[in-house]
Amino acid sequence: MIREAEAIQRKQRFLLCRYALIFVTGAVGLLETAQSSPVPVAVLIALAMFSNLFLGTVPPFNFFDATMQAPILVTDTAMVSSVLLLSRASQEFFLFFFFILIMAAKIENLVALLIGAVLIGVTSLLFTDTESGWLSPLLMRIPFLLATALFYGYVVLPERTGQMTPIGRPAAPAARPPVRARVSA
Repeated sequence: MIREAEAIQRKQRFLLCRYALIFVTGAVGLLETAQSSPVPVAVLIALAMFSNLFLGTVPPFNFFDATMQAPILVTDTAMVSSVLLLSRASQEFFLFFFFILIMAAKIENLVALLIGAVLIGVTSLLFTDTESGWLSPLLMRIPFLLATALFYGYVVLPERTGQMTPIGRPAAPAARPPVRARVSA
């Protein structure tokens, strides 16, 4: 059973990870839209910030209910995808973003996920056109992918494993109740 103090702490960490994702997504979007109007990106980021302020008022036990978490994850994924689309991000960048989402769903160790995100971020730099130089939009890819891995990893890991895996030792498998065979008459 989760105590209220643990639920409040988990909710605060979730909101902090979400703030990091929103800020880094906004930075990538605003830096990439140097040729066009940054207004649509700024509006999306402002909406995400206001939604995070609203989420801070939700009671902690209702916050991690599936009916609350699923819309948050879907809208955050749509928001990040929209910002990347508005900023005219390359197809490779979308590929790396969705690869991080797949990794967050499969990897059960947050540290391994973050290391994988950094490696994918460095790899994404190899696929970019550097004729315009090493500008900040290119270098913002690594923090963006890192924040994406942190946010989605923090949301998915406790739901699948029941807890975060510590750095030093792997998590012990959870005891499962015995399976009883059903006999139909």
